[in-house]
Amino acid sequence: MNRLFRSPLGALLAKPWVDAVGLAGLKHWYFPLSRLWAAANAAGTDVARFLDEVAGEVGGPPVRQLPSSGRLDRALMRTARARDATVAARAAWEDGLFGPARAAEGGDPARLERQRRLSATRHLAARGLFYRYLRAARPPLARWQIPSPESVRAEFDAAGRDPASLYGAAIDTATVTQSQPFESGGVRQYWLRAPTPADRLKGWRGSKILYARVVEPLGSAPQASIPTVIFGGGLCLELDLMTGGIDPDKRLAELGWRVVNVVSPFHGLRAEPDRYGGEPFIATAPVGTIDLIAGQAIETALLIAWCRARFGGRVALAGISMTSFVAQQVASYCHAWPAEARPDAVLLISHSGRIEDVAFGGELSAALGLDKALSAGGWSNDDLLRVSRLIDPADTPAIAPNRIVSALGAVDRWLPFKDGLAVTQRWKLPEANVFRYAVGHLGMPVRLIRDPAPFVRLRQVMDEA
Repeated sequence: MNRLFRSPLGALLAKPWVDAVGLAGLKHWYFPLSRLWAAANAAGTDVARFLDEVAGEVGGPPVRQLPSSGRLDRALMRTARARDATVAARAAWEDGLFGPARAAEGGDPARLERQRRLSATRHLAARGLFYRYLRAARPPLARWQIPSPESVRAEFDAAGRDPASLYGAAIDTATVTQSQPFESGGVRQYWLRAPTPADRLKGWRGSKILYARVVEPLGSAPQASIPTVIFGGGLCLELDLMTGGIDPDKRLAELGWRVVNVVSPFHGLRAEPDRYGGEPFIATAPVGTIDLIAGQAIETALLIAWCRARFGGRVALAGISMTSFVAQQVASYCHAWPAEARPDAVLLISHSGRIEDVAFGGELSAALGLDKALSAGGWSNDDLLRVSRLIDPADTPAIAPNRIVSALGAVDRWLPFKDGLAVTQRWKLPEANVFRYAVGHLGMPVRLIRDPAPFVRLRQVMDEA
């Protein structure tokens, strides 16, 4: 897939038209199928419970009119079977890479990794079993649980007065466990696992444990000579579960980077049991949004400190789309952490400075119905503006502006370009550190695979720091 993106055909995928096509696919196919799939995971093989799971979330025709109940039985059975296989493969992976079997002779972490990913991919693909029920069920795009503005203001009262207080945490690198290494796809890989240091994430079933995959180039270069970048992904991207496809970590390793790819809360290995990957970020907004962004920022501090102790050398941070908000908050509040937990440089990709504009003005939030769900929950733009101080970038960064690099899509309307550009101007980033591309939101990853200039500049910034 990386080779395809670098081909002439890949140039077409970096054009603005991709956003419109992708948005239609997400709205009419991916998110509603994901909601039915999540309901099936909650129900197991119990048809009545599945119908109740869906019926409690839709206001259309009675769900018991879903056609072909025999087929529905089979769809639920196949989904449950795929989920059971995924659970078993993950348990074997956890034991083989981190548990008692870790030191056993003859262990094969590469095989366990392949089996875990293959099982997870088959389970994810079970979404397709529910395609025939989309029109009859008319599922929402998320199971909305929007809290009231009053409850959120009360919950975050202290943080509202001092946003930096939300980002304080004890950093203990001794809590991080490293798995056995293995070679795959021409790179060296291993996994990191640790209890999350973010107090608010400890209240989420799936996100209590932090996972990150480390990918580094093969060779005999000294550990400290390989630059390290901690990298986060976008909303609903679960590359840690999938076989094949896009592998930005491998591409960066080919360019000489060591990549520590964090599994975001609510996603992949950290998904909630009855939700699809990433769903709580939008479905429980703004609380789930705050918990992910602030929580992953704190987890980033732990990983930076661990990388410094383990490898030596300098450590950068990069975030794209959803995790660009994480990277912005790290750049804003890392002064609250020990010096060894602060990044040497930061790359912001497809970022935007105002979460309330994303929620009420971005095309993605409108397609998902987040703006309507917030309005129905009693939220106004002014309400969200007051709360968004917790996850919007500070007026000035806590690291030097010349150590921050920005890559923006000039026609991005999912995360409005103008707000991202305003951050670069308010933070006084040098012009050499600001990259503007004539792409939309989905075209940016393709553009960076084809032209990694922002990562080249990030390396220069690290060397200058």
